[in-house]
Amino acid sequence: MQNTKGLALEVRLSAYLDGEVSEAERKELEQLVARDDDARLLLEMLKSGNAFGNKAFEEFLHDPVPLSLVRRIKQGPGVNPKTERVVNAAPRQTKVRMWPRALAASIALLLIGSSTGYIIGRTSNDSAPPTNVAAARTWLDDIADYHRIYSRQTAEHLVEVPASGDGRIESWLASSVGVNFSLPDLSARGLSFEGGRLLVAGGKPVAQLMYRNEDGDVFAICFLKIKPGTPEGKMTESIRDDIAMISWQKGGASYVVVGPSADANLQQLADTVSTSI
Repeated sequence: MQNTKGLALEVRLSAYLDGEVSEAERKELEQLVARDDDARLLLEMLKSGNAFGNKAFEEFLHDPVPLSLVRRIKQGPGVNPKTERVVNAAPRQTKVRMWPRALAASIALLLIGSSTGYIIGRTSNDSAPPTNVAAARTWLDDIADYHRIYSRQTAEHLVEVPASGDGRIESWLASSVGVNFSLPDLSARGLSFEGGRLLVAGGKPVAQLMYRNEDGDVFAICFLKIKPGTPEGKMTESIRDDIAMISWQKGGASYVVVGPSADANLQQLADTVSTSI
């Protein structure tokens, strides 16, 4: 435990938040915060800044890795892409000494206390508690969650409506989603059509077409209607854990092809889907 008496209050409160003060000093600081509005506000600002920084760093660690890099790693010498998986590395829970973090917090508060720091820590009435900053989810995040669940289901539960060849799935999903489409024939790429599902992602109805290859890997084509006039963008690759996604906009709809991150031909599959759907 560190003795922070005599140091700036910001440093002492930072050490308090890190659990680096003695029991006696902890009680002293808690009593100070209870009776002093300025100390209490400073503590709330430190808590908010600490939470914001931790969340930003956590999001940085979980930023999507370029799909091409993942494939090179998985398909390197001696690696079997069917058995290897890329997982997010959880940050090690190491105990950080008080001084670097406390000094950094003190310096940061001194530099930005009169402008940016107080804008973040205070509202217009200078008394409301700080607000939490939440990362915005997209429809692709929802699709990744769905795919992670459904791709593990057995054949009888993989889809909501099984493939029939009578156009029933096409008419059902087109009327539900508001996007006309043709069912892509991906047999030349070793994929058999299993059926379809109706999902909700990003607050909108989404059509999902499910395919399976000979190894049992599940691939999906998902699409939803977007605002008319939305510019058509180039294909974008992203990866979420062991799931790879290639998305694009075309003809008033957003599309995404989903599959295992180890698959080296997902881009070619997306190209085929884009021209045939």
